[in-house]
Amino acid sequence: MWGDEQELAILRESIQAYAPSFQEKPVIGIIKKIFDGLPVEFSTDTFGNVKVVAGHGKPVLFLASHMDTIASPLPFKEDVEFMHGRGAVDCRPSLMAMALATRRAVMNGFKGTVVFGGIAAEEVSTDGIKIFLESMKEKPDFAIFGEPTGSGRVCIAYKGRVWLAIAVKSKPGHVAAAWIHANPIEVITDFYDAMKAGLDSLVKKKELSPFFTPRATITTLNAGSIPNMIPGEATADIDIRFPPSIPKEKIIGMATSVKENLLTKYREQDPAIAIGIEVKSSIDGIKVEQDNLVCQALGACIEESTKEKVSFVKKTGTTFMNHIGTFFKCPIVTYGPGDPGLEHTSDEHVSKKEFLAAIKILEAVIVKLSG
Repeated sequence: MWGDEQELAILRESIQAYAPSFQEKPVIGIIKKIFDGLPVEFSTDTFGNVKVVAGHGKPVLFLASHMDTIASPLPFKEDVEFMHGRGAVDCRPSLMAMALATRRAVMNGFKGTVVFGGIAAEEVSTDGIKIFLESMKEKPDFAIFGEPTGSGRVCIAYKGRVWLAIAVKSKPGHVAAAWIHANPIEVITDFYDAMKAGLDSLVKKKELSPFFTPRATITTLNAGSIPNMIPGEATADIDIRFPPSIPKEKIIGMATSVKENLLTKYREQDPAIAIGIEVKSSIDGIKVEQDNLVCQALGACIEESTKEKVSFVKKTGTTFMNHIGTFFKCPIVTYGPGDPGLEHTSDEHVSKKEFLAAIKILEAVIVKLSG
């Protein structure tokens, strides 16, 4: 049986291992080390996901987190209380706490089945989780996705996401004759403004908090290279986040309608104008009730460990909890050590004490749900 030092050594090694998207082999090796010699089924798929199955029969608990980090290295540092480095919040502590809790449960005994998933390339793609879920033979009764929430918090809701790529092509020309040309940059700006106005129309006055407010954000914009020339094409990515009350189809339909309206408007200036909209990815929002069994079990184990009342929170981001909950329609929450406000920053760090507590909490959840 490993003690605190061995488990902290695993966390230390995982943070020191620079493994951005599609380069997760060092982390796979660490996970394999955790389960070496134990009666589990360890496997990887062609995408690079890791799957560990422990136990057998019902109930089935699915624990998953992602193995990659953003492609921005940070030096590893350690002091008495904290470990610092890339992935020290997002998401090595959550991933390793789940793996180590599963290891403890296997060593100590539990009923049912635990499926542990290490998902590849979460920072840049949703393909990893889709492939994992579609190939998963076990149907979970409960699921927990590992992301930083803090030791005393459980996330029960995330916004949905639609990622749109827009490409506009038109006849280029001289700035001095701008009034006879359809400027692709202005077309994208009009599209963005129209989408924001459409999203605003969906908001009820009583639901003005960030979680309940749909929001569009331009994240990339590429156009032109000559200062006195109207470009012949422009592209942009637009990221739209929206609450669970709005279906993704409504957002996609809105984008199609806005595109058609802009084509009608700009054809007067350029009959050959073309506007392409590609849905790069889409997923509905998710919200679970606090009285479901996984919420109750995790909440009770957190309160027993911390001696403080657990908080149930909603987040304005989108995670694989959305995909897992939509695919399996089982009770699911998100939980993991670390301050989510430090994700992707130059100051990622995690408390050693909080990490060790999360392992014990997750092991207790496995035992409680298997009972």
